[in-house]
Amino acid sequence: MMRNYNGSVVPPPPPLLNQRETREAMKNSTMPGQDCRYATGSTFAAATFFLCFFLFLTTKFFNMILVRFQQPRLITELTVGLIVGNLSFMRQLLEIVIPQLVSSFAEMGMNCYLLVLGLEMDLAVLAKRPNREAIVAYTGIISTFIITSAVTPLIKLGKDANTIGFIFSLSITLTGTSSPVLTRLITDLRISRSDIGRLVIGAGLHTDMVTMLLVSISLVFHPYKSKQNDQMKLKEGLHVVVVLAVIIVFLSTVLPIFVNWLNERNPVGKPMKGSDLVLFVATMMMLCNAGPTMVGYSPTMASFLIGLAFPRKGRLSKMMVSKINQIMNYIMFPLFFIWVGALANFRDMEPGENFIWVKLIFLYAIVTVGKVLGALLAAMLLGFPWHVAVAIGFFLNVKGHFHIYVAAYALGENLVTTGTYIMLVLLAMFTIALIPLVVKVMVEGASRKRSPYRRMTLQHIDPSTELRILLGIHGPQNIPSMINIMEVSRGNKATRIGVYVTDMIEINDCNSTIFVPEADSSLENTTMADESVVNMREQITNAILSYIEESGKGINVQRLLAISTFANMHQDLCNLAEAVQASLLILPFHRNQRPDGKMDGVHHGFRYVNRKVLRQAPCSVGVLVDRGLGRIHKRSAPSACIEVAVVFIGGKDDREALYYASRIAQHPGINLTAVRFLEETNTEKSSTKKHKRKLRSVIKMEEEERKLDDECFTEFYEKSMSHGKIGYLEKHVIDAKGTVSTLKSFEGHYALFIVGRGGRVNSILTAGMSNWEECPDLGPIGEILADSDFSLTASVLVIQQHCLDGLENEFTVMSI
Repeated sequence: MMRNYNGSVVPPPPPLLNQRETREAMKNSTMPGQDCRYATGSTFAAATFFLCFFLFLTTKFFNMILVRFQQPRLITELTVGLIVGNLSFMRQLLEIVIPQLVSSFAEMGMNCYLLVLGLEMDLAVLAKRPNREAIVAYTGIISTFIITSAVTPLIKLGKDANTIGFIFSLSITLTGTSSPVLTRLITDLRISRSDIGRLVIGAGLHTDMVTMLLVSISLVFHPYKSKQNDQMKLKEGLHVVVVLAVIIVFLSTVLPIFVNWLNERNPVGKPMKGSDLVLFVATMMMLCNAGPTMVGYSPTMASFLIGLAFPRKGRLSKMMVSKINQIMNYIMFPLFFIWVGALANFRDMEPGENFIWVKLIFLYAIVTVGKVLGALLAAMLLGFPWHVAVAIGFFLNVKGHFHIYVAAYALGENLVTTGTYIMLVLLAMFTIALIPLVVKVMVEGASRKRSPYRRMTLQHIDPSTELRILLGIHGPQNIPSMINIMEVSRGNKATRIGVYVTDMIEINDCNSTIFVPEADSSLENTTMADESVVNMREQITNAILSYIEESGKGINVQRLLAISTFANMHQDLCNLAEAVQASLLILPFHRNQRPDGKMDGVHHGFRYVNRKVLRQAPCSVGVLVDRGLGRIHKRSAPSACIEVAVVFIGGKDDREALYYASRIAQHPGINLTAVRFLEETNTEKSSTKKHKRKLRSVIKMEEEERKLDDECFTEFYEKSMSHGKIGYLEKHVIDAKGTVSTLKSFEGHYALFIVGRGGRVNSILTAGMSNWEECPDLGPIGEILADSDFSLTASVLVIQQHCLDGLENEFTVMSI
């Protein structure tokens, strides 16, 4: 919070205009002879509709432009707010029709924002021994505060004389870091699971918590209704201390009992009772407004303190975070940025403020130098490279909603001019907009060297070593089938298998994410605040634990989380697969089976993820089409045998599928049949004529592939079929039409088909199939088997072998 020259707290945010200006604007907008003091209902409705429509189009337009530069949504909305607020016809609309509505929503939105911010922070970490994140945060806070306190008086940002109170408030504000904005930036830039990403997120949380607490404490003896008399000011401060002490005692003793009672009355999975919801909302409003306002304490900072002390466990806190985030993203934030832009009227800049842009660059340099020096000091203490420290300094310099709100407060209290306010808003924009450039220049460029990489394929894995599989899960509907895949993949109980069950969660505007760095280097370092996501993860975890207790001995299962937008989720999955050194990554198909047996509509987000993973995965990839595999409950009992067929036509993907099939064939509950398709001998003469027209290089490649196919199948036959454990079928066909008709003859015989995605070199048995395929991620054979016209009960596992050839020049985020 900003304070004026006599130390008093800034009042609520100002409306767009004062009463005199509002009357003048209304007078100028009416016809002569009319005495129109208020807008009519139809005018209000029309103006509101036009405002919403204009904002929607403008936001979409700028989002299409800025997303190409990896800019977050906050930059888009702030840009739109500044533009809309400086358009003459939009300003007239805001000033005449809704002069008080936007400012009221802005204050309400900031109260909700700080309440959620407090809920997502853990005050107990301050009592623990400082770790790396805390050391980086504390050094950055101290260095930035000292430098800004010493230099900001020289540039005279205050409207009146620079008092100690103003300098202190400004320095604390510039020292802070917006942890929600920083977390979202780090996540969108796909470095949240790197060492530097986890360190920056943890340090940002510490910095945000400490600076907000300093602001809250400083307001105790500068209450909302401050008096000029120091004795009265001290008396009011004591009143605030007493009221806050009562609230803290209530939060620590009575409130947990009340919250637990509500949680027991409203168990997870059932809708919350209306009376309980009303009682809970009334209690929160009373805590945030009634008590603090009576003694003059800021309700905005009281919301943060209450959120900080609110019980974090249970359904209520998760539900509150989820619902408030939805309201904030769809209603409060757009209105907040309109209010910010309307206050930033460039035409109100005074003539003597021509050097305001020089001050902006100078102020940004001061704050950045403070953060970088603090990070360099932490680097000396912790021993990581200097270029990492410079990047961390830029990251921790990110400002956000609260810092912009403080600047608006200062303008409303007449502490700063409009030019200084605009400068502070642009400063917040610069600290955010430059982060993608920092990641590109300093993070990617620091670690272009790719570590030696072993071939992560089933074909090249040592049978005596542990098989590691990463299983992707969209939701509870995938649990039964993935558990059965987990069971059969271990083969016999003598082999070792490590399974990493990964929840694939999309980040959107309706859920909230907070990253909590753990003391160890575990990959599971993310906590979701969205209630539905938390409940889904608990359901999946409970099902897996139940399986492990029942029949999962010998399987090492770990839970992971791939949380990102659909555009970036494939990168998270690939990074996880490389980190755990998985040999196989299995993903659910992007369509699920309906109760009538048909497949439901296409989920375009997961289809995009699957296709990108197939292109960039560091290991072999499997796509599972589940059509009844999860309904087989007796997974480990020999009496509950699953009929499985592996289709082998030729190529590297079919060879990989054959190696996987040979492993699951060792499971006592699997009856495996190997079906090999060969070209009909009568067509050899005709095919020989076609081969003569081919290039020698193509003919040589086909011969090498046939040799590898024969060697692979011979090895498979000697190890498995010669002992009578596996059935064998050999089908001679003429062309692709014969292949399709033969596959359709298997309908109803097998519960699971295993087939390679592609990788076949000019095979006449599949020629022309790819011309009409609709699902390239399944390949031609997989698409035929997965079609509802083929079967309603046979599941399909399509496997693609990893190949090092043609890999993109990927980089690993620098480690520290």
